[in-house]
Amino acid sequence: MISGRAGIRKGSQRMAVAVPLLAAAIVPGNVQAADFILTNGEIYTPSGWADAVVVQGDRIAAVGNGPALRKRYPAITSIVDLAGKTVMPGLHDMHVHPLGAGLSLLQCRFEQGSTPQQILDAVTACVKKAKPGDWIVGGQWAASSFGDAAPSRQMLDAIAPDNPVSLTDISGHSSWVNSLALKAAGIVRDTPDPKGGIIERDASGEPNGLLRESAAHLVRQKIPAPSAEDNVRALKTGIDTLVSYGVTALVDAVVTPEGLSAYQTLTARNQLKAHVRGCLVYGRTWGDNTAFDRTIADHERYGSDRFKLDCVKVFEDGVPTESHTAALIDPYAPDEHGQVREPKRGLLLVQPDELDPLVTRLDKMGITVKFHAAGDQASRTALDAIAAARRANGPDGPTHDVGHLTFIQPEDMKRAKAIRATLEFSPYLWFPSPINDDIIKASGAERIKRVWPVREGIDSGALVVAGSDWSVIPSANPWIGIETLVTRRAPDGQRPGEVYGLAEAITLKEAIDIFTINAARQFGYADSHGTIEAGKAADFIVLDRNPFKIAVTDLHKVAVTQSYVGGELIYAK
Repeated sequence: MISGRAGIRKGSQRMAVAVPLLAAAIVPGNVQAADFILTNGEIYTPSGWADAVVVQGDRIAAVGNGPALRKRYPAITSIVDLAGKTVMPGLHDMHVHPLGAGLSLLQCRFEQGSTPQQILDAVTACVKKAKPGDWIVGGQWAASSFGDAAPSRQMLDAIAPDNPVSLTDISGHSSWVNSLALKAAGIVRDTPDPKGGIIERDASGEPNGLLRESAAHLVRQKIPAPSAEDNVRALKTGIDTLVSYGVTALVDAVVTPEGLSAYQTLTARNQLKAHVRGCLVYGRTWGDNTAFDRTIADHERYGSDRFKLDCVKVFEDGVPTESHTAALIDPYAPDEHGQVREPKRGLLLVQPDELDPLVTRLDKMGITVKFHAAGDQASRTALDAIAAARRANGPDGPTHDVGHLTFIQPEDMKRAKAIRATLEFSPYLWFPSPINDDIIKASGAERIKRVWPVREGIDSGALVVAGSDWSVIPSANPWIGIETLVTRRAPDGQRPGEVYGLAEAITLKEAIDIFTINAARQFGYADSHGTIEAGKAADFIVLDRNPFKIAVTDLHKVAVTQSYVGGELIYAK
C-alpha cells in the first residue's frame, strides 16, 4: 500500500535534483529528504537481503533496515508497505518481438500445437467474417501436428477459394499459403528459389504452399500493412505485456521501418514504459542496403531516454525444424525412410565474405550486432565474424550477441570469452512450445543431448543472457524461462518424464543473474542497472513471493505486483 503524498512521479521530473541529493543521501547518518520508501519486505541485493529501499529521483538512495532508514529520512511521507513481498531488480528480455506479438492479437489465431482440423476450422471462421479478396493472416502452426503429412495449398484453397491466406509457423521462419497468395506474389512453377529461401514443391514440381525463410517474404510483402495507429497500439500492447511480467528492459530483435515509427510515436506520447534497444535487420525489411545504411548511419537521432537504435540483427540461418534451414556442421537426422531431405545441412544465409566486413564496419561504428544463429555452423560463422572485427578494430568494441544457440560446438563456445562475444540462449523455446517436437524429429535424439548448452556457456566464462523470442513462444513470462533454466523440464508437469539436456541445468541464482546483471552488462549499463544498490537506477519489481523460498517447480507461478522504471511506477496489478 502507498500512504502519504503522491510521491511516485515521473522520473524525468526529478532528474535535475537526483545527483546532488543522492550523493548526500548515502553518507551514513546524514538526515536527508527522499521521495518514497518501500519497507517491510525482502529486498534482493548483491550483499544479501534487506527489508527496505529508499528512492529519490530516478535513483536508489539507500538500501537496508527499514526503521533505520526511516530515521535517516524522516521527511518521507510516501511509504510503500510491501507486506512481506519480495523486491528484485527489473528483468531483461534480450530477444523479443513486441510489435509482432501485439499485431498477432489482431490476426486469425489458433493455439500452437493445434491439429490440422483445428487450424482449418479456425481459418474457416476467419474467412466467414472476411469479404472476398481480404487477406487472412495468422498462425502459428507446427509441422509436428501434421504427422507424416504436410500442409498444402490445396487444404487452404478448399476453405478459402476467394481469399488469399498466409499462416506463419511457430518459428516465424516459414509460411503456409494458398493458391491466391502464391498468385499475388507471382510465384509459379518456374519461379526460382530466392537467395536465402526455399519455395517447396510437390511431386509434379508445382509450389505446394510452403515457403521457407526469404521465400516467405515474397508473400508477406504483398499483405496489406496495418495502419500506423494499429502499429502503435500493437507495440504498446506488446511492451505493456512484458512490463506486467517484470520486464523493465528489452531488446526488440526486429525493428522495421513501421516499428521505428511506432517507437517514435510512443516516445512522443510518453507511453514507452521500458528501456528498449532496437535492432535494425540487415538484408530484410528495409528494402535495399541504401535505406539500411542511411538509417544506421543516422541512428542516434532516433534515440531517447528509453529507446536506443544501436543494434543490427543478422539472420545467419533459419531454424532446425522440418524446414532444415538452420545451418549445421553435420547433416540433419534421416527421415522414416532413412533419407536425409535437402538441404541436408541447412542454409547459411550470409556468407563469410559478406559477413566479416559487415560486422567489422558495424563494430567500428559502435553498433552491437545480434546474430540469429540456431545451428552450430551459423554460430561458428558468427563467432568468426566477431573475431575478424576484433582483429581489425581492437578488443574494445561493442559486445556482440550470438543468439538462440540451439546447437553450438564446444570448441566454439570456449572461444567466446576471448573475443567478448555474448551467448544468448532461448529458455522459453524448449518448454512449453510445440516447436521442440519439430526440432527433435529433424535434428535427432543424439544432437538433442547438448541442446541449448547453458551450463557450458556459463562455465566458459563468457557473458550469458536470455531472450524469450515472443511471439514465437506462447508466453513472454520470464519466470517460465527462469524455471526451465534450472529444471530443464516443462513447467507444471506438462510433459512428465521429458527432460532436455539435464546436464545443462544451472542454479536459480545463475538464472536470475542472466535476467538481471548479465543482461545489464550486455546493455552496457551494469554500473547503473541490474542490481539493487545505492546509486543505481530505481528499476525494480515487486513479487508476490520470494523465488528463493519456493520449490523451483513453482517458479513459473511467481507473479509481479508492481514494476518501476526510474522510480516511476509503470505497472501495478
